[in-house]
Amino acid sequence: MTTTSELRDKAIIRPVKRAVEDDLLDLPGVLAVDIGEKRVAGRRTGHQAIVVSVGRKGAPVGGKAVPDDVLGIPTDVIEEAPVPHHGRCAPRTPVRTDEARTCIRGMLGRGIAPCRSVRLVPPEAPPGRYRRVGTVGVMVHDHERASHAMGLTTFDVACMDDAWSVGDHMLDPESGEVYAELARAALSGRVDAAAVDLKDGVARTCVIRGIGPVAGKSPAENGAMVRKTGYATGTTSGTVVSTDTTLRLDHGPAIGRRVLREQVRVDGDPVFAAPGDAGAALVDAAGRVVGLHCAGNRDGTVGFACPIGEVLDELDVELCVAPPQN
Repeated sequence: MTTTSELRDKAIIRPVKRAVEDDLLDLPGVLAVDIGEKRVAGRRTGHQAIVVSVGRKGAPVGGKAVPDDVLGIPTDVIEEAPVPHHGRCAPRTPVRTDEARTCIRGMLGRGIAPCRSVRLVPPEAPPGRYRRVGTVGVMVHDHERASHAMGLTTFDVACMDDAWSVGDHMLDPESGEVYAELARAALSGRVDAAAVDLKDGVARTCVIRGIGPVAGKSPAENGAMVRKTGYATGTTSGTVVSTDTTLRLDHGPAIGRRVLREQVRVDGDPVFAAPGDAGAALVDAAGRVVGLHCAGNRDGTVGFACPIGEVLDELDVELCVAPPQN
């Protein structure tokens, strides 16, 4: 549970962190900047600090190191490498373009992959062609047409690189069935998201598998318990520990490294997510969506999500909400 004093300290540190985060990200090896509790030799100190994530601790490169404090605010350097949480699979399953004859159940939390594949080489993967895999997390609809329902995932999953276009076909990575087309997408300083149009025969539902009905949306709150259902790890839970995380993520050679600011950080209990879970919706105890999962650390104990309000605004859509239960 986040205490009042912790919230007060975060509010004091926040403008300083925002002012210096770009300078810190420019230092060699720095991958993220956040606000969190400072630890010394693994022990909690009870004091908030500017937390700087590096791929590997060691001697500073070129004599440039993270300072011990910034404008009087202490820093804490941790070893953590955020990575986009798309998965990948070899395109062995044939693409099925026939229309589904029956409704597909369990839509939310289902896997999604663009039909087109990309070529990868070491060290990213053994040489070959791969499909990028993620999750359809929640349903949204157009502002003017509530009947126009779309599935929500991430730009990193649905678009992959700079060769994407509206109408790109999306398939189920297990069956090879084409069930959606890319409708709109955004990759900005705060949002990594995409919406896909669902084909006839695909169930439109506001119920997330393993979680329940979507009751609405809300900003993420520090200390809140959240759950998500993803294609890779299913339904897991964790605790929101920050809404101030700024990440530099590598989206591959075509797009390169991009910075996402003021993202939601979730600590898992113990594991929260893995590659293939990108696009999963973060849902609080009241059934409200608070974020769209996009990245995590390499061992899956930490997840990062775009704030849902920012996602909906950039895609110009509204959340599909389940009708109230009588």
